[in-house]
Amino acid sequence: MTEHSADEYTTLDGSRVLELIRPEREGSRNLSLARAVIDAGRSTIRHRHRASEEVYYVLAGEGALEIGGAIEPVAPGDARLIPPGVEHRVTAIGAQPLVILCACSPPYRHDDTELTEPVRT
Repeated sequence: MTEHSADEYTTLDGSRVLELIRPEREGSRNLSLARAVIDAGRSTIRHRHRASEEVYYVLAGEGALEIGGAIEPVAPGDARLIPPGVEHRVTAIGAQPLVILCACSPPYRHDDTELTEPVRT
């Protein structure tokens, strides 16, 4: 992995993200790759992506991943596909943050994300 020029930021769903591969920087055509962190005891906001499908690969921590209303536990080494248009969210259920590698195709865009529950404060 090479050094990135991007900084970590908070996405619309509330996770902290560091983008690793972006079309604008690395020239990928159909994919973006990011590391997402959800703090212990926190959840992302339920959302869906109109065009992008996502693959979540858990790097660290324990979580509960909700995809289309079905909830299942996830732990390091687990990978899950989230089809376009399917509502989802993830909760860090352990004592440590949940760290996920997220691949999106087509690449992640804020305007492709639709929040499906109110934003929590």
